[in-house]
Amino acid sequence: MNMLTFADQVAETVIKGYNELSSKGKPCIRSNGVKEWTVLAGIVAVDDVAEEFRLLSIGTGLKATPEVELIRSQGRIVHDCHAEIVCLRAFNALLLKEFQNVKDGRDSFLVEQKAGEYFKIKEKWHFAMYISRIPCGDASMGVLVDADDAEIFDYDELDDDYAKKQYIDPEIHSIIRGRANYALRNVVRTKPGRADSNITLSKSCSDKLTMKQLTSLCNSLTWCLLDAPVYLNFVILPKRYENQVKRINETFLGRLKDRNSHNFEIQFCNIPFPDDKHTESQQPCFSSCLCLFSSIGKHSEIILNGVKLGFYVKGNKPLRKNCQSCISRYALWNEFKKIKTVPSELDYLSFKSSLVDRINIVTKAKKELSPCGWISTYRDTSI
Repeated sequence: MNMLTFADQVAETVIKGYNELSSKGKPCIRSNGVKEWTVLAGIVAVDDVAEEFRLLSIGTGLKATPEVELIRSQGRIVHDCHAEIVCLRAFNALLLKEFQNVKDGRDSFLVEQKAGEYFKIKEKWHFAMYISRIPCGDASMGVLVDADDAEIFDYDELDDDYAKKQYIDPEIHSIIRGRANYALRNVVRTKPGRADSNITLSKSCSDKLTMKQLTSLCNSLTWCLLDAPVYLNFVILPKRYENQVKRINETFLGRLKDRNSHNFEIQFCNIPFPDDKHTESQQPCFSSCLCLFSSIGKHSEIILNGVKLGFYVKGNKPLRKNCQSCISRYALWNEFKKIKTVPSELDYLSFKSSLVDRINIVTKAKKELSPCGWISTYRDTSI
């Protein structure tokens, strides 16, 4: 009998949870016969002593919202629907649900109440994230080069006008647009997209996961409610990326010099993900799936164009009522206000900026990753 490795057990837990979700929102075969594919990510709580693997959140997806769309958001549109980020946001939504469960007197498998308004993660748990593909951005550049996925230019030898197109801002050379200039490493990249597409300023999953080693898995809301931040202990990737381990380690473990960073261990699994890309003819799935696995049951949603499936409105029209996903800023902020009392006039971004200790950590991480400066997404807030 073959024993599963730790990495295989994490991957199997996530993929099993995904397989049990409805087929709605998952990759399908289009009317023209083209098969779709997607990326899957999941966070698993692991108890080493009891050898327990508890699935917490799942996310799928390959899309990011163009910056121009965010003008009408008011916190309702999810900016970044790549699997890793959907999964991380779902994890934070789950934490808020667990905090509320405990506050209401119910048991939680994951958290417990401390003095006052604070909660803590039960000591037996540590956390692993499975991702079905190498994260976009710096970690994936070696894979793209090996696959000869696009032409690779030495931008320094091109004319100035063309060379400048690799930058979001020509004055900030440490932030590159998408997959431009594959040969350039150790830079921040925005989410990949066609050169002629509307730009998104959401940063790559490589960059966001690297930052999580300083800022933790918590967003500003769960950070405020936990007695101590929680960090990823493991990232699990498919075995086919094992030959990229040096590049992956340079991306995730080599770019942050801060001694307070909490590095995760990278392991590789043998468990296949059925909805991965297997042929070049396959096309990306437009929608994202998410699921939270709380103490009182699971909650799943499908997101398309940053809002719940069926709620998107084209153009500059106002968004439809109740279009927001449970992982949107709007929804998370309203869940937070059920747990912690805040002044009625305070909005999400004002609260976020009041967390001085966390802001200092985030600022330090941004400075390390992009010494030339930072470019933020649209100031999207919610009352």
